[in-house]
Amino acid sequence: MVRFPRVLAVAALSAASLLAPAAAAVAGLPELEFVSPIPGSALVLPETNIILRPGGIVDAASVAEGSLLQLSGSTSGLHEGRLRLSDDHRTLTFQPNIPFTFGEIVTCRLGVGLTTNDRGPVPPFEFTFTVAGPVRETLRDFPIPADVDENPPPAPGGFAATSALQSAALADSLPPDFPHIRAAVHGTPTPGRLFLGNIAFGGPRLPTYLMILENDGRPFFYRKLAGVGLDFKMQPDGPLTYFDAVAGGFYALNARYAVVDSFRCGNGYSTDGHDLLLLPNGHAVLMSYDPEIVDLSLIARGGMQDATVIGLIIQELDREKNVVFQWRSWDHFQITDIVSHSLTGALVDYVHGNSIDVDPEGNFILSSRHMNEVTKISRVTGEILWRLGGKNNQFTFVNDPILFSHQHAVRRLPNGHIVLFDNGNFRLPLFSRAVEYAIDEAQKTATLVWQYRLNPDVFGAALGYVQRFSNGNTLIAWGATTPTLTEVAADGTIVSELTFDPGTATYRAFRFEWPPVKPAVVTLYPETINTETRGGWVLATIQPEAADFAVSDVEPSTVRLAGTVSADTSSVMWGVHGDGVPDLTVRFARDPLEPLLSTGTDRLEVSGSLKTGEIFRGFAEVRVVAPRGTQTALTSLRLVSTPGAIPVELTVPGAEAHAHTFAVYDVQGRLVKRWQAALGAGTRASWDGRKSDGRPVGSGIYLIRLEGGAPGPALKVVVDR
Repeated sequence: MVRFPRVLAVAALSAASLLAPAAAAVAGLPELEFVSPIPGSALVLPETNIILRPGGIVDAASVAEGSLLQLSGSTSGLHEGRLRLSDDHRTLTFQPNIPFTFGEIVTCRLGVGLTTNDRGPVPPFEFTFTVAGPVRETLRDFPIPADVDENPPPAPGGFAATSALQSAALADSLPPDFPHIRAAVHGTPTPGRLFLGNIAFGGPRLPTYLMILENDGRPFFYRKLAGVGLDFKMQPDGPLTYFDAVAGGFYALNARYAVVDSFRCGNGYSTDGHDLLLLPNGHAVLMSYDPEIVDLSLIARGGMQDATVIGLIIQELDREKNVVFQWRSWDHFQITDIVSHSLTGALVDYVHGNSIDVDPEGNFILSSRHMNEVTKISRVTGEILWRLGGKNNQFTFVNDPILFSHQHAVRRLPNGHIVLFDNGNFRLPLFSRAVEYAIDEAQKTATLVWQYRLNPDVFGAALGYVQRFSNGNTLIAWGATTPTLTEVAADGTIVSELTFDPGTATYRAFRFEWPPVKPAVVTLYPETINTETRGGWVLATIQPEAADFAVSDVEPSTVRLAGTVSADTSSVMWGVHGDGVPDLTVRFARDPLEPLLSTGTDRLEVSGSLKTGEIFRGFAEVRVVAPRGTQTALTSLRLVSTPGAIPVELTVPGAEAHAHTFAVYDVQGRLVKRWQAALGAGTRASWDGRKSDGRPVGSGIYLIRLEGGAPGPALKVVVDR
């Protein structure tokens, strides 16, 4: 549930209140999963919507009540608008018909009538927030911070293999302003083509070209833009996306390179071009830079009373482009978290978020360049789960005395490790590198398990990217320097490289299988299950076939089946005994993981995804239908303790009095703990929230199942530390 953090105030507030919690504004507020704006918060834009997630599935009929939510501005008065239930059936959004007034205090009141399946009626409540001041209006077209002012790039050089690079194509075969490309292949690169776009960085102001290149640098596709383009890549479900600085938003292209969609931030925020995630559930995740006028003399000696301070906004949009999640740095970070930058200037960009990712647990992983920090944020509540690096570091770094500085492109791998591009600003000597850390969230350690530096070193003051492939290779975009990109094998051997001329760089570089390979189709044999003759197991054959693009969901309810799936035909089995879990996602992972899925006595619909690194992606519906009259044992675990609390208390209705085996798994299907307990009618089993080795688990979602005999469904529980 939401714990409302301290809130940053505007200049009109006193120094004493600048870092104080907004307790008065949240008095009497019931426990909700998520609320936006955060009660008591300031610097809220006039165009904001209201987001409420009480916890559980919302009764749609209760949302139809016209007077359920009332908004009143201290200056603008009552606001009418539209109350919507989002496609997750858990999140309510209210969009006022007209914006609020600058500087006013808004009161939000929820009346009687809202109900959910988990908690029943939601008690009425009210809270307030403060709209940003009128000076904010003059900052609407504020330019994107440059990201290049920390250190100038060194003179070109230090690339040992430059002389081996060959020009990609004859000059007369491409437009005259197309950037000059040199490339070389030394080994076996990962299958696929290179995706990138050029930007000027100290060199001639060439227009941006979106490019899909062969390994030797020859263009497979290119498109000239009117201005700067960033983050050209293939999304997991197939479309290509890129940021168009002239349009101020992201565009999506189909396989014929036609524009089919666009994505922009809501609630009055401009759209930042650093990153866009398109999630398999149809949602989009974007960021925004939010310039506000703040009196920095209250927190920094020599700080200006009217400084422009840039905050960071994270938004998730549903399929209808409604903002269903909003996270603001004003509510969670302090301006003084900035590292290696002054607080006395007219402009202070204290966060400079430059990448956002969703980890296997469904939480956000944020990179804040100007804080030297990687932050894990709950996608459910918005709470900070941990902070890696910077002034608020909660981890012990192992095997890495250097530490990362002003990083880019933080991505979490399927094994839980983190890779990032360490630009290395404000470090002597100046050099950049790609790094990989093994993250132990329970023990709070970050162990350097892999890094790569060119020999001799190069320094990219800005930009940069790292992409890890399933074959162990890594593609590194070196940012604002030459070479432009290098692909290396796991042992550090260079397998391919490519570079623009000095003064031309790329924001990021990717490799994808393009045109997309055929997705996978899941075929079930037999169509109906005979538990006697099949022995209680179902065989599913997965093979690449032509189909429309889609992927399985990556919500926290995702269950991963055991076994490694090859790029050819593969099979996997799952049990049919026990109670089913409808609409449960099944993902075939690269790592060996234990199966958790059992089907129901009626019908189970699941999405099967064949995923082998970046090569095969696909989806199909599998219907498992048990013949009428089939008898299956039903053994259901039931949670009796408070959600999120430790210990977790369980009962098994109707269980016979004998020893039962319990097992806890994380959402990736990895065994956390297995134990036995004597359990009979009226008794409880208890899990202490620890792993088999006695270490406590981190906050998150876990699955508990009763094993032996006819296993029932996995019970999803939340641990909140």
